[in-house]
Amino acid sequence: MNKYLSFLLLSVLLVGSLPSLQGQSAVLEGYIQEGLYANLQLKQQGLDIAKQQESIRQSKALGMPKLTFDANYTVAAGGRKIDFPIGDLLNGVYGNLNALNAVPGNLPPGVIPGQFPTLENQQVQFLPNNFHETKVSFAYPIFNSDLKYNRQIQGHLLESKSAEKAATEHELRYQITEAYLNYLRVLEAEKIWLNAKTVLTELRRFNESLVKNNVATRDVVATADYELSKADNEIFKFKSQQNTARSYFNYLINKDLQSEVVVDTALLRSNVTVYQAEQLVQQSLENRPEFDALRAGQLAAETDVRRNAANSKLPDFYLGGSLGFQGFGYKFNKEQAYALAQVGLTYDLFDGGIRKSKTQEARLQAESVRNQTEQAQQQIAMQVTAAYNDLEAARNSFQTAQIGLRAAEETFRIVNNKYRANQVLLLEFLDAQNRVTTARLQQLLAWSEVLIKEAGLRKAAGL
Repeated sequence: MNKYLSFLLLSVLLVGSLPSLQGQSAVLEGYIQEGLYANLQLKQQGLDIAKQQESIRQSKALGMPKLTFDANYTVAAGGRKIDFPIGDLLNGVYGNLNALNAVPGNLPPGVIPGQFPTLENQQVQFLPNNFHETKVSFAYPIFNSDLKYNRQIQGHLLESKSAEKAATEHELRYQITEAYLNYLRVLEAEKIWLNAKTVLTELRRFNESLVKNNVATRDVVATADYELSKADNEIFKFKSQQNTARSYFNYLINKDLQSEVVVDTALLRSNVTVYQAEQLVQQSLENRPEFDALRAGQLAAETDVRRNAANSKLPDFYLGGSLGFQGFGYKFNKEQAYALAQVGLTYDLFDGGIRKSKTQEARLQAESVRNQTEQAQQQIAMQVTAAYNDLEAARNSFQTAQIGLRAAEETFRIVNNKYRANQVLLLEFLDAQNRVTTARLQQLLAWSEVLIKEAGLRKAAGL
């Protein structure tokens, strides 16, 4: 990391409003889209939204006319029976009529002479045997307050679930961005140590030449070897951190943990937007999807209040009817044909106070959602304010790191020249070189922290 790069990183702080990190990096935006597509939680929320859409369709269908075809045929044997003494009732009458038939002129006018049969008492079973009913039924709820308001409630619940999914997407965007920046930071830290190793390798070569020319003793080479081993150890540590950071990043986008990650190091030199705290707080109250979910939930609760209030005042009104055939023997003729029409109205005159209680319960739920909304507004405003302050602190830390890096590089330049002129000790050279390495790492850490804090601020503000 040279002076030009250091100057570039410092100068970007002076740039005005610019696009977000995702907008500046097609690589990162591609990973974000991949993560959004593959995330299992988002898939589950998508299924919940699809289920809710089906609930809306069902609620609409309940208010439509319903036409039903029903056919049944019954064969029965046994069961309860009723005695019908038709013989005891009519045989005496029939006997007298038959006796009158035998005497001419005794029959009333219009009665045709004939022989009346003797009847047996009957047993009729309750279960109908050889009986069928085939019909088409029609039902239409002309007015039902439950159906009317239920459709509206289901629509609000769909809006709430969609907003919850948007909130998850917003959070996942931030997590992927942060993980990618952390991965890039570890890669750049390794490069700083590789650069330090190059300097130490050159130091060892220079020290060997001093020993060969009897200008220095062998210990200067041993010291350089020790410093090289420390650099190798730091490089190894950062390689391990790379593996961990890459695994976590791949986990977020639901890929194999060991998958290679495309590196866009230019992202670490991205410009940072200049923000206004008050404006961000206002934007957060308008943009955060959590508020959309709360608003939809409140509308659903208020609609439920109206539904329960309507149930206590208005009756349900419906139409219905049937057209078909009914009778013994499976026949379709005029004797078995029938038509039935119904007009209905239902209203609970007394329900023990349950409707009143449900109305009050719905009012309490609506009030609870209003309180949750106010609480969320306060919490998110606090989140935005804290994130803004964190970003400003990170900017200041980066400026301090820049000053420290320039000082360390200038000191090392002077000490390096003096060491080659045999004017300073090796210990002073190594101290100056370590200061440069440390300053570069601090600068990298400070700048990547600025980028991460900016991403956190944009998440809090709903941008």
